[in-house]
Amino acid sequence: MGLIEDRLDEAAETAYSQPIPKTLGARIRFLLKQEKGVSRAEAARAVAEKIGKSQRTVERYRDDKIKSTKPETAALVEAEVKKLWQPLVKAKKLQAAITTGGIKVDVRAKFGFTSPKGTTNDPRYRRLTRRLDAATAAALFEAKTAGASEEDLAQIVADGLRDDYFTDGGTRATSLQQVELTGIDHIRFSIT
Repeated sequence: MGLIEDRLDEAAETAYSQPIPKTLGARIRFLLKQEKGVSRAEAARAVAEKIGKSQRTVERYRDDKIKSTKPETAALVEAEVKKLWQPLVKAKKLQAAITTGGIKVDVRAKFGFTSPKGTTNDPRYRRLTRRLDAATAAALFEAKTAGASEEDLAQIVADGLRDDYFTDGGTRATSLQQVELTGIDHIRFSIT
């Protein structure tokens, strides 16, 4: 894997910042909701099997009649919730990033430019922190999934920065055709 691909994976892994439910009852209710297509009793039975308790005890947890449990059981419940909770939150944040929110990039690399007059001076190091639009975020994750090379991923980032920063959405540097991103010595993405 390359640097950009690693950083995209890291951003996806850290995308879930929403904490799991705090109380035992809320955690049990969450686990019960994950048992889809079954009756309440069957859901309670399935959760009871996962945490090593009886169906009736799970129902009492659900109804907040029992508000605490042994540390071992609490740890089992927390582990089960985390296993199911984080993929849901992560998927929602990734979906939001590629449809509306975009992705934030912090990069220090050499930027070079091409315009109708030719290539500008030698590429020089710049450090930029910008929010790439949703279309660029979608293109990045699609290319990563398709197995794109590091150079292709860098070009997608460069194109996003060209549109957002260098041409400011078409209001300046309108003759700028291409931005090259090379010599990356730092890059971080964050999905917020």
